[in-house]
Amino acid sequence: MSGSDDDRAGRTDATTDRGERPPSDRRDEPRTDRPPVDPQDDRERDASSPEPNRGGGTEPPDSPAGPGSRRNRVWAALLLSLAVVAVGTAGTIFVAHDAPTAAAGAAVLGVGLGAAGLVGRTIAPSLLGRLDDAWAEHRPYVWFSAALFALGIGIGVALYAAGVDLTELLLEVITEDLGEGELPGGGVDPGGGIPFEPTASFFIANNTPAFLFAIGGALTLGIATLLIMVFNGLLIGNVAAVLGAETGPLVILALIGPHGIFELPALFIAAGVGFRFVHRVGQRLVGSRDALFTKAYLLRTTVFVVFGWLLLVLAAFVEAYVTLLIADALVPM
Repeated sequence: MSGSDDDRAGRTDATTDRGERPPSDRRDEPRTDRPPVDPQDDRERDASSPEPNRGGGTEPPDSPAGPGSRRNRVWAALLLSLAVVAVGTAGTIFVAHDAPTAAAGAAVLGVGLGAAGLVGRTIAPSLLGRLDDAWAEHRPYVWFSAALFALGIGIGVALYAAGVDLTELLLEVITEDLGEGELPGGGVDPGGGIPFEPTASFFIANNTPAFLFAIGGALTLGIATLLIMVFNGLLIGNVAAVLGAETGPLVILALIGPHGIFELPALFIAAGVGFRFVHRVGQRLVGSRDALFTKAYLLRTTVFVVFGWLLLVLAAFVEAYVTLLIADALVPM
């Protein structure tokens, strides 16, 4: 027995001398060969449990030095920046327009965005964590949607170069869909123009269906979503080319840019959600995904959709009350 013990001791010492550790010591070593945690997986996470990070392992949601905390700071800063824009828009409406209800609405939106950023950064970090997980999951599909939109713009410009002008078609679609009585300002005047007095509610009512259709296009295996993105890009590209040839590109940029920086990302988010769902259906059909819907997926996707729609609402206030002011300041007409 003693010889056997000595042999084991000798082997242990030899192993140690060669720089290797006995199995009992290796048990406590952190494993570095584990694949990073993917936010796309469908584990059901309890709100009180540590949040997984993308490096493999976990960290508490309130860890001030962890990657999750840094990401939360980014999302909180973004929400607070959007809140500042909304409150600034409210101030602009109050000063430059006789629309106290609209000013109050923009202010409420700003307070809501700011509160979401502060609450997510302090007492409810899981809110920003879900938003970050949703972005990580949907990001490739959002960029794909943006690429489709850019493709549509290219087609629209090419059509303009070929002599096709879609501005009259756009006007006809607007008047046929809404009707004269529903146009802000009262319809078509005797001279043939449309006395258009934009309101935020008008743009919200017009843009929300497109936002929802981009998501619901997943029910057509993404075909409807694809057509929506390409057609919107085509229409904007063609009309911008037609008007830009008459007024100059700076005017078009001034008329589209102020609200477009919020409206277009909102549309890309909606389309990205639709395309991601189509991909999940495909994964479920081939057996690489256990469940199509999970609580974690529904929660983070809902947060992402709400964020996108709030961008759309902010764009509506900017388009109705700020875009023309900025355009007049940059390019006096």
